[in-house]
Amino acid sequence: MDRAESHAAEGKDRSLAERTLLDANRMTVTAILTFATLVLLMAFGALDLPFRSILTTGDSVETLFQTLVGVLITGTTLVVSVNQLVLSQEFGSLGRQSERMDKSMAFRKESEREFRWTGPPEPDRFLETLVDTSLDRAKALREAVEGNSDRLLRRRVDQFVDRIAESAEMISEELDGAQFGEFTVMRAALGYNYSWKIYVIRRVYWEHKESLDEDETEAFDDVVDILELFGPAEEFFKAHYLQWELVNLSRRILFTGIPALVVSVVAALYLKPGVVSGSLLGVPLSVWLINLGITLALVPFFVFTAYVLRTASIAKQTGAIGPFVLHESERAPLIDWEE
Repeated sequence: MDRAESHAAEGKDRSLAERTLLDANRMTVTAILTFATLVLLMAFGALDLPFRSILTTGDSVETLFQTLVGVLITGTTLVVSVNQLVLSQEFGSLGRQSERMDKSMAFRKESEREFRWTGPPEPDRFLETLVDTSLDRAKALREAVEGNSDRLLRRRVDQFVDRIAESAEMISEELDGAQFGEFTVMRAALGYNYSWKIYVIRRVYWEHKESLDEDETEAFDDVVDILELFGPAEEFFKAHYLQWELVNLSRRILFTGIPALVVSVVAALYLKPGVVSGSLLGVPLSVWLINLGITLALVPFFVFTAYVLRTASIAKQTGAIGPFVLHESERAPLIDWEE
């Protein structure tokens, strides 16, 4: 089975790391990191250790929050500036935009020739059409070789078509109700594993080339032609999805950075030893306030971490375009070659 099928087979058994890196909502990941940090800080604060007195005496608290203020201003500005620099690559001269338009239209015309109609304009429906067309081509290949005397060829083509059908069904279910900009569409594009399918069908072709007639050879070529469209389509989805993620990251860094900055400034100015007295659950209130302030000041960093975990994972999974398969996990057998 290929990567799409392995996702379907694993289902609920998918590892916690994979769910955290790819599937989980980014704000959920941010909340988990925030809560874990607060719990860890309070666990240390609850212990009767020397550093509790350090937090409640002297100017260490003021120094800490002054440092956090500087880090927040610098870090927020830097992250947003870098993101805007990346997004600015979308801007350019009229000639550059015209060249991009020409390439996009060339790809659209090529896909129309393969679909034999215009194809849908929505990216998610376009991907679904690609998957359905590849399944139709695979079934046409099976029909083309039905009369071939090579029994091993027919059996291998049957196995290939079955795997294509399973992948198509799984992706159609994932795309049901999905909209571009959601990770569901990106995951479906990553899951089809077109490179491995191209390798497998080309290997079947070359191992049985001598027994193929002209129509059968053309049917093999038709399958490869439609699979080749997945390469640029997947890169398009990836590029635009990552741009959307960068926009979301910039906005959420700003939304969380401003409150974090205000909290840090207020803490640096007013949170002095002796200002707050009393305790809660056996821990001085001053320790509670200091740890809450530190946690809130770190929220923009947690937002950044949550987004980088996903974007870095996507970049790793799509390291190359074309017929090369870089990851061992993507080379699961579609066909029993030992037959």
